Amino acid sequence: MRHQSYIFVLGCMIFIFSTFSSPLKAQAKLNVSDISQERKKEIDSIINAFAAVNKFNGTALVHYQNKTIFERSYGWQNAEKKIPNQDKSVYQIASLTKSFTALTIVKLSEEGKLSFKDPISKFIPDYPRGKEITIEHLLTHSSGIYEALRNKEYFRLLHTGETITKSKELSFFKNEPLDFEPGTQFSYTNSGYILLGIIIEKVTGLSYEDAVRKIILNPLKMTHTGFDYLALKSPYKTVPYSYISKTKQDKTEIWNPTLTGPAGQIYSTAEDLYKYYKGLRDYTIVSKESFKKATTPYLSGYAYGWFVDDLFGKKLINHGGNIEGSTSYFAMLPDEDLCIILLNNITSKKLEKAGNTILAAILRQPYTLPQPKKEVTLSTDLLKKYVGNYALSDDHIVHILNENGQLFIQNDNDPKVRMLAEKEDVFFLQDDDTEITFTFKKGEKDVIMIKKGLSSKTAEKL
Repeated sequence: MRHQSYIFVLGCMIFIFSTFSSPLKAQAKLNVSDISQERKKEIDSIINAFAAVNKFNGTALVHYQNKTIFERSYGWQNAEKKIPNQDKSVYQIASLTKSFTALTIVKLSEEGKLSFKDPISKFIPDYPRGKEITIEHLLTHSSGIYEALRNKEYFRLLHTGETITKSKELSFFKNEPLDFEPGTQFSYTNSGYILLGIIIEKVTGLSYEDAVRKIILNPLKMTHTGFDYLALKSPYKTVPYSYISKTKQDKTEIWNPTLTGPAGQIYSTAEDLYKYYKGLRDYTIVSKESFKKATTPYLSGYAYGWFVDDLFGKKLINHGGNIEGSTSYFAMLPDEDLCIILLNNITSKKLEKAGNTILAAILRQPYTLPQPKKEVTLSTDLLKKYVGNYALSDDHIVHILNENGQLFIQNDNDPKVRMLAEKEDVFFLQDDDTEITFTFKKGEKDVIMIKKGLSSKTAEKL
């Protein structure tokens, strides 16, 4: 998530994001005439820098002062068939879905059909401690409700096409104890937004999908946005990849939309999301007062379906999404009429960083570009301390081997792969997004952490 991750992901997923921040104050507002062809080339060079390290494969759209100043696609929509991404390509937007769910709730509040202070027991009478948890707590991730992705069976079902009933979905978190008292802390949880979807259905008498279509998609003419990516038939449908480079393409599965639901099931295009931005900016769906309420932080910089940050002295309203094989980032500075939309059909934890780097360029602020990882040489004695067998919690063994001064990693009896040192205790694999970190503490067992895509595994030395 920012200091977290926007993830519809595991563990939270582990929604794992880093935030780009700066103490610098913004300069005076730019004129559109200042956004020259050179500025467009600068945006293109930024995206190409992220693409060069295999962290961007998708579509970018940048709007500034009532004009689209940049729209371009990169990489493969379908690598196997050599179909490139294009401006009409359709992507899963993952947790950016939450902003649609929240906006629907805000509209229903405007219409007097519910109140943000309503307890959820008003709509789901048998929900444990439902009289203490309000709609506002669900919107702002301050309910304390258990994260469904922590349930192994829930996570397993994500990788199937099985139709899951609402009652079964609720069973993965409903009867778990709260992590904290409602309204006292922020903890990103998809479970709260699953409950918001149920409340929307109770209030409108429509399915969640039909309610969002009626309230948001149809008025904004977002005709290429939908909900069931598994069932989508479109020549512009992107294939999801966990990793893609010039020499390697790792396809991944589409997550079960009946489980991601109001927390992460929507798919869209950059141009449809541009319509979404204009609808928000022009108060087409909800009033200025309601939008201001929805973008006022509650706890830890999270409002109603939006993160709200101070970046370069300006109010940045944003949200991202990250599931296996798809990443999104949507950022807007209403006072500048500036919007950045980034959609990828790869797993990438750098998309927010890419968006904020583009933002810095437009606002003429300093920024740095990503660089390819470089191998460093470690001493022979240092290499010896990493060698050994490490036990994962799922009864698998990770072997770290030293052969002729080179380290290799081997999972159980799988083929061994050479590890390259990025710095002491931190390693990477060639043409792969795996990061391997060792932790040594006196009096404790040595630990190895392996991060790949959205997963993170920890093993102790035997």
